[in-house]
Amino acid sequence: MMNRTALTLLTTVLLSGCNLPGTGGLFGNFDPVDEDFSRPRPLITAEGALMEECKDTTPLLRQDEVFAHALCLCGDMQEVGQGLVTRSSSTLLGSDPDRGHVGINGSIQVVGNFDVDGTLDVAHGLSGVGSVAIGGDLITNGDVEVTGSWDVGRDVWVAGDLQGVGSISIGRDLYLTGDLNTVGSVDYKVGHLGFAYNGGPCGCGSSEIIDVAGEVAAHQSANDNAKIPSTTGNTELLLENGEFYFEGPAQLVGSSSVVIRGRAKVFVQGDLEAVGTLNFLVEEGAELELWVSGTVSTVGNLSFVTSSDERPRAFKLFMGGVGSSLVNVGNALFTGSVYAPQVDIEYVGNLEVHGSLFANNLSGTGNLTVTYDSDVVAPAACHDEVKGILQTGGN
Repeated sequence: MMNRTALTLLTTVLLSGCNLPGTGGLFGNFDPVDEDFSRPRPLITAEGALMEECKDTTPLLRQDEVFAHALCLCGDMQEVGQGLVTRSSSTLLGSDPDRGHVGINGSIQVVGNFDVDGTLDVAHGLSGVGSVAIGGDLITNGDVEVTGSWDVGRDVWVAGDLQGVGSISIGRDLYLTGDLNTVGSVDYKVGHLGFAYNGGPCGCGSSEIIDVAGEVAAHQSANDNAKIPSTTGNTELLLENGEFYFEGPAQLVGSSSVVIRGRAKVFVQGDLEAVGTLNFLVEEGAELELWVSGTVSTVGNLSFVTSSDERPRAFKLFMGGVGSSLVNVGNALFTGSVYAPQVDIEYVGNLEVHGSLFANNLSGTGNLTVTYDSDVVAPAACHDEVKGILQTGGN
């Protein structure tokens, strides 16, 4: 495995003698058709096939907008085993390609195979050894150092230098603020000098992060706990439509199971040791938003009454604490979306996620595959409208 220092040294040695400012190494010149350092880069917004189909105009809530990417990190993507693959679809409507976006507010070192079905936006540059395929745009506010074969479906935006050993294929245009220095081929339609990056792709500033702990505290007095059926002993806890507050995890763990029927928001004060099949049972068509003021040590799957009903939008987990969390151990599939902007997420083995991940740093030992479900960002009214149309055959 080649680290960043070795990669930089290799690139420098191979480029010596052909490192002319503004040239494309052994193949052609970077000859921009214009210069504009104020032009904005493309931005990713919360959208999807379901939202395009519905007529409902309910505005998106912040807790929906944060899941606009398959993967969004406030920090760095650290070593990730053999690589990263993202795909995108819609549970209700099927195919919905080119929305498996990846946003990194820190930096990334590519090792192995990276295959992103959407745009890759990295705020502090990237380097890599291996094969990279990006269906949308490649955007970064820093230098790019490439060794291997890179294929970008649309545009490349680099606020720095683009250096490489190997081949770089760009489907459309190259926007560059620094120099192009490569040993190998760089293919693109038109070159442009300059653009304005203007901030990272993930909303991680103090004014942008959702105050999860504050939301939990606010529901201590404003909740629907009166709707909870009375239970005695170690029995199941039934939660239907509403917002429910629990002073600590003991109130949840004390039940043999927590049955979710309808759309339930659960607010828990403190930390949870684990979320998984131990407690939560989601009935067909139901959805759970779990808000934890602290952290969750281990995140696992919920249990669905009907296995065919495993929908990413059925489970959204919001963590307000600072720390680390382990998502599934071993070769596993996790269905749901996690918002934890101050939590470092780790995984062991190969992990497949159906949904969306928003975290601080991410590290793992195997392959990471994220199949983004664009339905997760749609308002409930929009989801129900389209689902109703499909169930009635469009009438």
